[in-house]
Amino acid sequence: MGVYAFEITHLRPVVAIVAAHGATDLATWKWPPIYAACCLAPLPPFVVTGLFIASSLVHFAEDFGYDGSVVLHSLAGLVWLVFGAQRGLEFMLGYLGLLHTPAHYMRCWRRRRWSALLLAAGSTMALALLLGHASVVTIDHVAQRVVIAHVCTEHCVQRSK
Repeated sequence: MGVYAFEITHLRPVVAIVAAHGATDLATWKWPPIYAACCLAPLPPFVVTGLFIASSLVHFAEDFGYDGSVVLHSLAGLVWLVFGAQRGLEFMLGYLGLLHTPAHYMRCWRRRRWSALLLAAGSTMALALLLGHASVVTIDHVAQRVVIAHVCTEHCVQRSK
């Protein structure tokens, strides 16, 4: 349940930029136990997908508040229903690439998280190379767990500032 194949041939650079923004987590010592808990907890797939969606709602609330996040996710769901999964995922990738990731980097900048920004820049270059010939990315339960861990880590980093 909740595994999505995503055609990226025309979107590789954006996928690299968006996927790499989670590398900012590596600049804090909070990430190891959070990632271990999120990635190793014995959860059924439907729970992982539910937590992934809930995490997405919480994480995007950093940009527009909870009401804005609900509206954004509702629009993505509508695009998904009307135009299919690929377009729904492209819609979310567009938001992530144009608004969320730059806002995330600005939050890091304001908090003077320079090493986080350097890690993200290096990760973006590495992912761009790794995705050089990829045509499909699968958002499986492992990827969903990593996203959940990123959201939890960012929440802990924000609370400690």
